[in-house]
Amino acid sequence: MLVSGRKRKLQARLAVCLLFLSLCAVTTSCGREMAGGAPCRTENVLDVWFFACSEDADSILLQTDTANIMIDTGVREDSAALVEKMRALGVEEIDLLILTHPDKDHIGGAAAVLDAFSVAEIIQTSCDKDSQTQETLDQKIQKEQMQVPGAVQEFAFDGLALTVYPPEKKEYEDANNYSIAVLAEYEGSSFFFAGDAKKKRIGELLDEDLPHVDVYKVAHHGRDNGKSCDLIEKLQPRFAVVTADRAEKKTSAALEEAGTAVYSTYCRDVHFTVSEGILDVE
Repeated sequence: MLVSGRKRKLQARLAVCLLFLSLCAVTTSCGREMAGGAPCRTENVLDVWFFACSEDADSILLQTDTANIMIDTGVREDSAALVEKMRALGVEEIDLLILTHPDKDHIGGAAAVLDAFSVAEIIQTSCDKDSQTQETLDQKIQKEQMQVPGAVQEFAFDGLALTVYPPEKKEYEDANNYSIAVLAEYEGSSFFFAGDAKKKRIGELLDEDLPHVDVYKVAHHGRDNGKSCDLIEKLQPRFAVVTADRAEKKTSAALEEAGTAVYSTYCRDVHFTVSEGILDVE
């Protein structure tokens, strides 16, 4: 049977990424040294990990001295590698799991995460995609763990301030527009995570009093839409992370115009640290 060039390219990409992820299950991509099986974490440091995925997907971990906050869990195919990476980073429990919206590239690994770690609190949207992935996840979530926020909420963990922006409407035609957005601030550095927000949802975020940020998790894997460039102009990020091979043309041009240094999670983890007010990236 003939295979199209595009399909061969996707198959090759998947094979390379799965090989990389299997290696990362043993040692994280930053080469962090371990001692006696425990991670060598420095006190009073915020670690923000954007984990590599075998396809376009979001999987993010924020670590303080005593807390682990996760935003999305990638695809199911990467869940075993994701769990091993988190264990290697010393994760034993998750204080807050934010599932931005129920697409499989954002909640695919959530069932495995819930099996592997105790999770204190889960925030998700009211969107129901009626998918097997969502049904499996819903069966594992306990009622007391889960909340669906209807208004902006704030959380604090060891000096890390989180502001959670839920969607303003109860119903959207596109599941991506249910995306929960998160602003994280620590020792003067700020991160903004936009989920898969598309035109309508970005329009809502543009009405929020958002600051210029240091790091921007680019909305919808860097795909172009009618307002993606407007959000970049508003945020003026120093760094951006694209959870795909690369951003699309207009988004890429807007990031370049803003003077933003762009990182991709294509077959590699991206790791930011904030220590004594200094932001660094690996």
